Amino acid sequence: MRVCYNSFMPIQKNLLHCTVLFLVIICLPSFLFANTFNQLVEQKHILESQFGVKTLECFPFKKKIGFTEDQAPLIEQCLQGVSKLKKALMEVPQTDYKEVGISDRFLKTAGFHTILIDWKASSSELVRFLNSRKSRDEQTGFLDRIRALKREIAQKGIVKELYCSKEISNGDCLTGYMNLAAVHIPPKVKRTGWHELMITHSSSPSDKPNKLVLGFNESPAEMRNRILKDPYETWRPKRKMYEAIQEKYGKAFKDKIKLENFICSADITLEECEKGALNLMEASQSTDFRMRYWGKVILNRHNTIIEDDFNAQIRFDLPAEKILEHFSRKTIKTKAEENTTLAVKLEKKTKNNITRLRAVCDLEGLTSKLCAKAFKTFIRFVKSNRDYQVALPWDTLMFIDGAQLSRVNFALNSKSRNTYLYIDANSSDEQFSNYLKKFRSGSYDLKLH
Repeated sequence: MRVCYNSFMPIQKNLLHCTVLFLVIICLPSFLFANTFNQLVEQKHILESQFGVKTLECFPFKKKIGFTEDQAPLIEQCLQGVSKLKKALMEVPQTDYKEVGISDRFLKTAGFHTILIDWKASSSELVRFLNSRKSRDEQTGFLDRIRALKREIAQKGIVKELYCSKEISNGDCLTGYMNLAAVHIPPKVKRTGWHELMITHSSSPSDKPNKLVLGFNESPAEMRNRILKDPYETWRPKRKMYEAIQEKYGKAFKDKIKLENFICSADITLEECEKGALNLMEASQSTDFRMRYWGKVILNRHNTIIEDDFNAQIRFDLPAEKILEHFSRKTIKTKAEENTTLAVKLEKKTKNNITRLRAVCDLEGLTSKLCAKAFKTFIRFVKSNRDYQVALPWDTLMFIDGAQLSRVNFALNSKSRNTYLYIDANSSDEQFSNYLKKFRSGSYDLKLH
């Protein structure tokens, strides 16, 4: 009897654990199983309709992401920040914020309608930040001062277009303009060669030859030295070096991996660009690496990201073996072709469907595999919901890779969002159905939630 009792105890414990787990699962709120991207789109609709927020971005100035998979946690953090923001806005009277960035800090920038909020802040911290607004007179006085400084700077003939980056505060922008206004330009210099000047947290290389980037805290003397340099003399050595790198590696990349566009971003030096090119060249010796499509590769300082079947970002100092390891998950050419053919075939099946929605795939940042998957899910939805019609004015359903930060921000702020619905191509059947039913004709009530 003793042996039998001991052998029965683990079974009792397992049954008890399973019962508790089942009860926990059925008691959890449904939003915990919802799709992060789809929820973000819903929340943006609410922020726009109820609180007048026109622009919402997730980590807009985040430069260091890491690898492809490191984007998903940021998007989840963004949703947490947006959810807290919505609750906080309900407690704050007369808000007039038009642009909001979910970030890891608080910042008021670009005047008085643009803010960054810390995604991990408490509700009380958010309410306090949103409530700390300058009076109308203080705002007017500040803007008048900015305009006066910009007029003074314009009279010096320094630049045609002058602005502050939204990465810095209003106060830092004012400091930058004051330092710039104090710059002495020799009378013989009627106009510099710079077309565009941006003031930000620190001076850095620009992404085009006639653009100058200055730090707001640079002294007038430091600013003057940089302003008086000939922009084309500054850019010419870089251009020659880039041309040399292209000449050295461009043809080899085209021959080996059919790479059409090899780009070094402005945030790396020419030496770092060549180091990245050498790493990529070493990786291209692999037959497996050559079995993938390579349309555009951008070498940069921080990130290695698979964007779609063709395009990628690669950290300049990532060794060849790590490049091969990360991009081994990229779809091979033959499979990409099969997926593309299937996606085209499935798209034709969805035309003139009863939902009144034209289904399309994002033209950037979406693999053919995900595109085909989304079409299959949509077709199943149409077959299971034969009485479904979308509410007007929506007429297009676009499939987005909701795990890519840049495409999330695109969808949240697309100029077509008044007629386009954006949905995560990764959505399960249940997530797909739950999302679309919120926009059903006759029962559209997203504004009420």
